[in-house]
Amino acid sequence: MFLQIAKQGQNSWWRYLLGIFVIVIGTLLGQMPIYGLLLAKGISGDEIGEMAATLNFEPAGITQNMTLFFMLLAFAGGMVGLWFSVVFIHGKKFRWLITPLERINWRKILFSFSLWMGLTLAAELIFFLIHPENYELNFQPAQFFGLVVVSLIMFPIQTSWEELVFRGYMMQGISLISYFRWIPLLITSLAFGLMHMMNEEVSAFGVGSTMTYYIGTGLFLGIITLMDDSLELALGVHAATNIYSSLFVTFEASSLKTAAVFEMKSVNMTEMLIAFFAVAIVYTLVVAKKNGWSHWSANLLGTVYKPQNDQV
Repeated sequence: MFLQIAKQGQNSWWRYLLGIFVIVIGTLLGQMPIYGLLLAKGISGDEIGEMAATLNFEPAGITQNMTLFFMLLAFAGGMVGLWFSVVFIHGKKFRWLITPLERINWRKILFSFSLWMGLTLAAELIFFLIHPENYELNFQPAQFFGLVVVSLIMFPIQTSWEELVFRGYMMQGISLISYFRWIPLLITSLAFGLMHMMNEEVSAFGVGSTMTYYIGTGLFLGIITLMDDSLELALGVHAATNIYSSLFVTFEASSLKTAAVFEMKSVNMTEMLIAFFAVAIVYTLVVAKKNGWSHWSANLLGTVYKPQNDQV
């Protein structure tokens, strides 16, 4: 039903183009407060450009935590744009991007968040036991507790926006013109990876390994969405991933500049990829058992809609 419910509402091609335009405008408007603040401080355009390139606004008196807040505020603007597009341009219920049911299952989101966070912590502990010299304590109480507040408020908005756009709005939209379910799964996963091409990790670790991670993440989140017939599990996983990266372990080339508890001196992308896929497999096995998933081939590779002569 998660894909099938996309048939509801108004689905003309131009509505999706207009919807994407509104989402982009909302995201851009969400970036305006920090630049307005900088201009109010009398910072020149060239200086703003230099600080924006490094995401370091401390020379303008804006702390690291406030920088993170303002950067993530763009996704709050994007969320408003997405809501407007779904409700007013398409005439759909916003809830349908998450579940075709009458209510969102918040317990499922929290369970998914907790399971992924626990598995990630376990994997990090293994890395710490193997390479203790690679971890440097970076705990700064004054900054950290402010970071906790910003992360818990803003990252769920940012990660939910990404999930609602890629595995909600786009996946459902593409399914309207797709015969097979794997087509929207693959396209949205590739688009998700390409969206992260500007991240610092790409230049630091290479396109091959970073795109393997981001596209692989998109495929993983898309698979659990199609198998569960809702976006709730993916929402929990994505929020846990970014909050973990913000609060617990960071590294020099990370796109998230935060005062995390630990900083890694170096990153082995091969080990990181192995750990990610191992955690993803364990997570999938647990939720598949818990939710009684079956018919994997039909849910992932089958048709979006049943043939007409098979419908009751």
